[in-house]
Formats: sequence, C-alpha cells, structure tokens
Amino acid sequence: MKFGLEQCILSSAYRIAVRLRNTYWLVTRPKLIGVRVLIVEHDAVLLVRHRAGRRPWSLPGGGVKGGERLVDAAAREAREETGVEVRIVYLHGVFDNFHHNTTNCITVFVAVPLNPPHIRHSLEIAETRYFPLDALPDGLEHGSRRRIAEYVARQRGVTGMWWEDEVSG
Repeated sequence: MKFGLEQCILSSAYRIAVRLRNTYWLVTRPKLIGVRVLIVEHDAVLLVRHRAGRRPWSLPGGGVKGGERLVDAAAREAREETGVEVRIVYLHGVFDNFHHNTTNCITVFVAVPLNPPHIRHSLEIAETRYFPLDALPDGLEHGSRRRIAEYVARQRGVTGMWWEDEVSG
C-alpha cells in the first residue's frame, strides 16, 4: 500500500510541475535544445513512461545543459531516466518542435545499452521497459513513434518536425 500511495503522490506532483513549466513557457517563450535516445537491443527499444500525459511513453531524453555536448547530454539523460549506460552509435536526426510556446531543437541519437535498465525512484519517470520494435505501446507519444519507424526503415540523417502535424509560428 505504501508503494501505491508514494506513486500517487509522485504522479500528482509531476502533473503540477508540468503545468507550472508550461505556464512559465507561455510567458517566456524559450528556445530549447533537447536530446532523445533510441536505445535498441535485440529488436527491442527501451522506452520510459512519464507520470502524466495522454501519451506517457517516450524515448528517454531531455534538455541539454549549458556547455554540455549533445552526445554527453544524450548519455546523461539515458542514465538518469533508465539507469542504463549507453554507447552512442550514430546521429539519427535533428527535429523541430514548436509545442508549449517553445522553439525546441531535438537531436536524436541511436545507442546500444551497456547494462540492463533499473528502476529509480523519480518524480518524472514511473517505468522503464523494452518493447519489441513491432509491438510498441498504445500510449507512445507521436514523435517517438515516428523516430522508431524511421529507425526500422533504416533512415539516417533525418530532419523535420518532431510531430507530423506541427506548423511553425
């Protein structure tokens, strides 16, 4: 019971934090640099489930810190969100995202895991799990689903919008 209550409290706190962040972004309209990591092993991809959102599953990733190299940010985010140390194999592509009143440039890397994932108690991440490339979860966010489809189609050097229906401005 204690575990269930803890998860409920963490999920509520995460939803509040996301709302506050989005309100802040509405006012400041920041320019962001982000990374995502396609961690693939034996025809399966490692995904994280966030504590809130209509489509909580996604590729692990997040924001790049000041003075941080993109590949280092990708490895750090993989480690922080999944517990997995990775070896970056190649750059998959660079994508634009204009949701939530931001200008966000997202760089996606393909990586291989160096150790198994392990759950860490986190305000942001509720679960980490491998999914077969041909059996992705229903709650997978659209941009991650598109990046995985591009990977399966063996595309590299891809560029475009994070979500297909996005328009700038």
